[in-house]
Order: sequence, then structure tokens, then C-alpha cells
Amino acid sequence: MMLIFVLLGDMPGRKITFLESYLPNLDEYVVLNEITKEKIDANFGIDSTVIYNPKSYVSKEKSDMESKVFLAAGRMVYAKGFDTLVEAFRIFAQRNSDWKLLLVGDGEELPTIKNKIKKYGLEKRIYTPGKTSDIKEYFLQSSVLLLPSRWEGMPMIVLESLEMGCPIVAFDIDAMRPLVTNGMEGLIVKEKQDANAYAQAMLKIAESEDLRKQMHQASIKKANRFSVDKIMNEWEKLFK
Repeated sequence: MMLIFVLLGDMPGRKITFLESYLPNLDEYVVLNEITKEKIDANFGIDSTVIYNPKSYVSKEKSDMESKVFLAAGRMVYAKGFDTLVEAFRIFAQRNSDWKLLLVGDGEELPTIKNKIKKYGLEKRIYTPGKTSDIKEYFLQSSVLLLPSRWEGMPMIVLESLEMGCPIVAFDIDAMRPLVTNGMEGLIVKEKQDANAYAQAMLKIAESEDLRKQMHQASIKKANRFSVDKIMNEWEKLFK
């Protein structure tokens, strides 16, 4: 029997201790991206294998890139950075009066986020419809995904966004590096959790239809790298 340990991203101390105790018994070590591989291999003296998560669905329908709507979605918790996003949208809205934001999801920070939206008078620009079981519906209404996360393992929402042809604006976290190349499938903001820098990226992509359409095509192409068939082939190679 082959024993495999799959590393999902940053690990707190308890998980590190767990990994160290099991290392001698493992045949393979699988990580979700190259950045995690570099860190894990250096810290533990192993040679891990990178296998991405596959995208969760295939869609013939794509965003038509006509809607002046941003989409952000996920659990309303600190790690997702939606507090920073509302600050960024406030700055963005001072220079742009057209685009709106669909902020989809539920969680412990939603009341605080709603209060901040009301405080800034953005109730007619930022909508919070709650959680959904059909994120594709919202992608079809949107043209750009906003991912303000402080950290991620392998954000499935980004794979879904690539599949739907929606470019992404995200902070420069490790998880984004294999998914989005700055200027290709979206924009990567180097200044982490800097609301002003994020707002400038939002303005750049909102004000250029040509840029969005170029990124739309690049996103669809990148999504092919994460097909179920390709990812399954990687796992089959590992077990041979």
C-alpha cells in the first residue's frame, strides 16, 4: 500500500509536528503548487510532487464580458480579505460610477461587512445576496473576479473563474502564482492588503475593454491546464 501525504498550503505548528512524525512512513508527498513545494522541500529535506486541483466543472457558456460587474465570492472570514475589498471599492467608486460588485457568500464577518457598506453609502453599488450553490449563475452576470484573500491553499473560485473566462484581480499570495500571470489572465497586486493599490488595479481593468477581452481569452486557455483528465493523468503516473 502506498502512503501519500497531501499538503494543502500553509501549515500551523500542530500540522508540522504531525508531518514530521509521519515522514519516515510516507512513499510520496503531494503539494498543490510550486511555491509550497519549494518551502516544504527546503524545510523537510524531501522531494515533493506538485499536482494541482482540477476545476470543478466545464461550461460551454462563458461570461460575455459585457456586464460592468465585479464578482467576489467565498466565506466571509478574515482570511478572505473582504474587509480590504470594501475599502478598495470605496476608493474605486470615487473615480468610477458604473461598475458594481456582487459579494456572494456568508460567514461570521458578513454583518461587519454590511455595516461598512452602509457606512460608505455603497448599498446601490455593492450587493450581498448571501451564499449560493450555483456560482456559475453569478459568473454569467460578471466580467471580473476579485480575490482579495490574505492567504489561500488552492482557490477553486479562481479555477472556476478561468473556466468562465473571467479575468482575476488578486493580491500576490503564493496560491496565485501558478494560476494567474500578471497582465495575462488578470492583475496581481504586489502590495499585499493595500486597498489603494487594489483599487488602482480595479480601475485599470474596468477602464479597458480591450484588456478585459485579451484576458478573457487567456483565462479560457489557462483553464485547460486544470482539466479533470490532465489531473487524473498526473495521479495515475504517481501510482505507477
